[in-house]
Amino acid sequence: MAIQFAKTLGFSSATALAVGALFYVLSAEMSTASAAYTVNDTYLGTVFVFVLALIIGLAVWPRVLEKKR
Repeated sequence: MAIQFAKTLGFSSATALAVGALFYVLSAEMSTASAAYTVNDTYLGTVFVFVLALIIGLAVWPRVLEKKR
């Protein structure tokens, strides 16, 4: 059980990092093109997307890994 949780946490963390990095790159481009978004908006948005992706990943990855067995 603990091994499966560690595996799920690993996959979820990797997915959240990838989604967070993608959001950061896209939002950094938007903040340079528009004065409506500041650097703080980009940073806090990235943290929000990372946490949200981590929570969703922890809910989805166990089902995906069970089907893989």
